[in-house]
Amino acid sequence: MSKKISDQELAEKCLKNSEYFNQLVDRYADKIRRYIARITGNWTESEDITQDVFFKAYKNIASFNPQMSFSAWLYRIAHNESVNFIKKHYRFKNVEFNDEIKNKLTEDNEALKKIFSLENVETVQNGLKKLNQKDREILELVFFEEKSYIEIADILQMHINSVGPTIKRAKNKLKTIIKQ
Repeated sequence: MSKKISDQELAEKCLKNSEYFNQLVDRYADKIRRYIARITGNWTESEDITQDVFFKAYKNIASFNPQMSFSAWLYRIAHNESVNFIKKHYRFKNVEFNDEIKNKLTEDNEALKKIFSLENVETVQNGLKKLNQKDREILELVFFEEKSYIEIADILQMHINSVGPTIKRAKNKLKTIIKQ
């Protein structure tokens, strides 16, 4: 039985043989595309943005620190590319709400379960749209991408001690908006 090569090892091997980068693309392409689509609200453009993310990752692989999480490094690039796309193409970002989002939020948060049990999906959808980009992104990372606080801190370039309170504030904002 062969041992699975870690992301960090693959990234190091990419410096000597670019073929290893394809394995990283295989591991992360779908996840990154879904993340970008949810952040930008644009599934069609997410493919192009994902290609840009992997191009930048490949181009800058030498700057990757193998002591850090490759996943967080890649998501940071995806975050930056998504923000750039939004700034360039939208004044306001619409978030598509679907059953996957509803189910994921209700699985992971008891307080939000009560709100969703009202079966007022339109109200929840409107609430998500009213959140600012920072709040939507942190909820995306914690609930949908299931990132750890350390990874979220790396991706959003914030102090680890700020992650928990920021998540709590974002959830409270969502609850407040929905209650109105």
